[in-house]
Amino acid sequence: MNKLTPWFYGWNIVAMTFFIQFLVMGSGYYIFGILLKPLSETLDASRFVVSLALTGQIVMSAVLGPWLGRAVGERSIRGLMTTGILVMAAGLAGISLAETIWQFYIAFMLLVSVGFALAGPVPNSALIANWFSRKRGTAMGISQFGVTLSGALLIPLFTWLILTFDWRIALRVFAIGVPIFALPVIWLGIIKTPKEKGVNPDGDASQPEDALDTGAEEETEWTLRAAIRNKTVWRLALIMGPGFMGISAVLLSLHSHLTDSGLSAMRASSVVAAMTFAGAVAKPLFGILSDYLSKQWVTFASIVFMFLGVAGIITSTHFTLVLLAAASFGLGYGAQMPLFNILIATLFGQRSFARMVGIMGPIMLPFNLLGLPMSTWIYESFGSYTPAYAFMLGLYVVAMISLATFKLPSR
Repeated sequence: MNKLTPWFYGWNIVAMTFFIQFLVMGSGYYIFGILLKPLSETLDASRFVVSLALTGQIVMSAVLGPWLGRAVGERSIRGLMTTGILVMAAGLAGISLAETIWQFYIAFMLLVSVGFALAGPVPNSALIANWFSRKRGTAMGISQFGVTLSGALLIPLFTWLILTFDWRIALRVFAIGVPIFALPVIWLGIIKTPKEKGVNPDGDASQPEDALDTGAEEETEWTLRAAIRNKTVWRLALIMGPGFMGISAVLLSLHSHLTDSGLSAMRASSVVAAMTFAGAVAKPLFGILSDYLSKQWVTFASIVFMFLGVAGIITSTHFTLVLLAAASFGLGYGAQMPLFNILIATLFGQRSFARMVGIMGPIMLPFNLLGLPMSTWIYESFGSYTPAYAFMLGLYVVAMISLATFKLPSR
């Protein structure tokens, strides 16, 4: 007779990582797109120069990635996440005091970026991988629903704070609010592994076989050098890279693109909110689908949605059509992070999951690095974001071709 508890604590972990990622992603990433224009005007810098701070954040995450992947496996996740929340809050407060572009760079790149890495996707995804095996896609999707839902809710809130007060006050509100809400959750609820609760992944009576031995890839002692020499790693980067590049290239520039096209700030925010809400829905949807359907076809569908969304943003002139295009792009980009983590777990196994997520940071760096700077550079050169969006369409085609010629293992 199976000795299963009435309620599997892993679902508590899902809820807590949902909430933590909601706060971290909204405060450390999504609000950057709303700050782009006011920072450019206040600090007397071009949008391209301001956007380089996001490049610095991506570089910092990539540099910390291999170390963080090891630290998540060897150290206290509570300690890492607590440090991250406090450092990020200090960075948001620092940005609110910035009077020069260099002060902004220091606060964003060295504080917000480090805090974002320590409390963001890597430790939260590792927690889900620890607690789930059979239902990993579902759990990962629900957990990361908070990542994109933060854009749908926190972008309008942040915009309202800016319009009601100013961008400095808005940042201070977030700097105070994030630790007040996040720290109790981390310290009262986060437990690193199901073993600490005396249970198995998924709440099963016995540990599933695929959690114990997931194949030859798992036997590799993964280092950055070993990953660089692995063809599967580079194929994964080519498949998922354009999706990540498009998140910053399109999502973070869309508000500026729409206001440049004549929409009001609040109407443009509503389009971005619709996009991020669709992205939030996509995370549990595609996560669940990946547990029951071919992961290859589910990933292919996410790329197609991004392609159709960007094409619609370029060609649509009616507000309703722009909303539909934004929602299509949201469905595609929202699926990228859970699918990326699910594919890493499928290809490399649960034991190597956290380390491989960290190692993939430097490998994915070119895609993550170039998105928003590429869009803003093209804007400064041509006076429009449209050529940048057209370039993204070409990259999505490359990703679809790469995926179509790649065979995923059936784990």
